[in-house]
Amino acid sequence: MYNQGLFKSWVPKLGMLLLILLLLVVILLANPVYTGNIGQMVSSTGLMSEHFLWANYAGTIGMSVAIPLVMRLKSRFRSKELMIASLLIMALGTFVIATTQVAEVVIAAGFLFGAAKMVAMIEVIIPTMFIISPTGDRGKFYPIFYPLVIILAQLGGILASNLSLVMTWQMIHIYSAGILMLVAMLCVIVMHNQRFARKMPFYQIDWLSIGLFTTSLMSLAYVLTFGKQQAWFVSDKISYSLVLSVLTMGWLVFRQSGKKRPYISFKLFRQGNVQAGMILLTALGMFMAAGSVVSIYTNAVLGYNWMINASLGLMSIPGMIVGGFVAFAWMKHKLPLKMYIFSGFGAYILYLVVLYFMMVPGLNIESFYLPQLLNGYGMSTLFISVWIFTLDKIPMKDMLPSVGLVMVFRSFVATALFGAIFSWLHYKLQWQSVNNLAVYFDANLMSSNPGLGNYRGVQLSAILAANKTLLGYIIITGIGVLGFILFHQFGSLKYKVARYNFHRSERIIKKEKKKVLEIR
Repeated sequence: MYNQGLFKSWVPKLGMLLLILLLLVVILLANPVYTGNIGQMVSSTGLMSEHFLWANYAGTIGMSVAIPLVMRLKSRFRSKELMIASLLIMALGTFVIATTQVAEVVIAAGFLFGAAKMVAMIEVIIPTMFIISPTGDRGKFYPIFYPLVIILAQLGGILASNLSLVMTWQMIHIYSAGILMLVAMLCVIVMHNQRFARKMPFYQIDWLSIGLFTTSLMSLAYVLTFGKQQAWFVSDKISYSLVLSVLTMGWLVFRQSGKKRPYISFKLFRQGNVQAGMILLTALGMFMAAGSVVSIYTNAVLGYNWMINASLGLMSIPGMIVGGFVAFAWMKHKLPLKMYIFSGFGAYILYLVVLYFMMVPGLNIESFYLPQLLNGYGMSTLFISVWIFTLDKIPMKDMLPSVGLVMVFRSFVATALFGAIFSWLHYKLQWQSVNNLAVYFDANLMSSNPGLGNYRGVQLSAILAANKTLLGYIIITGIGVLGFILFHQFGSLKYKVARYNFHRSERIIKKEKKKVLEIR
């Protein structure tokens, strides 16, 4: 007998709902690395910040690697076994990160943590989806699920940053491990022992393709995180890692084209909506990476610590909620996605425009309410709308082998790529600004102690100039993205009908000409 639920029959309906909510919150709040605490992790362990950033990306890569295997795992193991094993692996991973000072161990633990987190998330997401939308309508599910995921991610970072002031960052990970183990013990009691579907043998899994996919993405993550520190292609390690990433990805694409059961299906990327969706996801990654420019401003110019920086995320939560409500109403009335996507990118551009004119050496934190509201609305809107548009009308059996690549492109490749580009550009623009300001140096002003203050002022002016120049480039590119959205059809039949009538009239003319020639 099969049971596609999670809990035993004696658990009441309300209890099931609360347990699903508990599992969802615990799984989403847990992370291998909290980016707001990287500064403390570096000072405590002696490792470089790039190592922890690489471990953070490794968690995302682990999630994308696990997605194509989820249904195979569900057909082989019970939901109870998968959930308990995933929670225990997550607990072990976060405990190892808290207690080791070896960079390779931290990165490997982050990867395993991400893979286990995705398996546990799928176990919770499937029943949650059918609770929200019994028919499996993604248009009703995503407007509720994605704002919840983004808000919990923000709250997790804020909670970790605030608790790190009371206790060490290691204790946050140890407490997280303890909570995950307690939830695993609860699952032993309340989850049933029945299978999700008929038991399938655990064979014909393309382990080589899994290794190629992992190697390619982890090599790319090394390039994007250590590129600036290693002076980019001056370093042989960066060059070799990039070549390795390209070669293994090419081998993977070639290998999957001839497989009967491919690990990742690239056929999905031949569809027009998927190709356009990847362009929009690239633009989304650019805007998300623009947050690094804001962090430079708040840290270097305004002097905010990690706790205040994390609290800025609280200001974006109302915008995320508004984006979810607008999405729900939009999908309910079956309105075209075109203008909804346009509104999301428009909100991001307004967010950057407001910041462009706000960036001054002295600014109170209340001034961030409006831009962070726009930031939250844009992020929530685009996570929902672009994902629905990209994977629209794709069956679940075809989506799972490909969604891992789409997800890692959105959450890692696009964001990390633009983050690396912006970091390099900001460094170059800052030195260019210093050169431009050097003409105002005066030997008399720099001859005594006040010169230190003058150097400080020059440095802040250079940072502000570099920030504004970089934001200007992003805004101009964003206007180009808005133009692409306006001129893209987004599934509209308006021009298809015109093309059909045009070709039909051509066929009629040719047929009439043929008749005239036959008569002659």
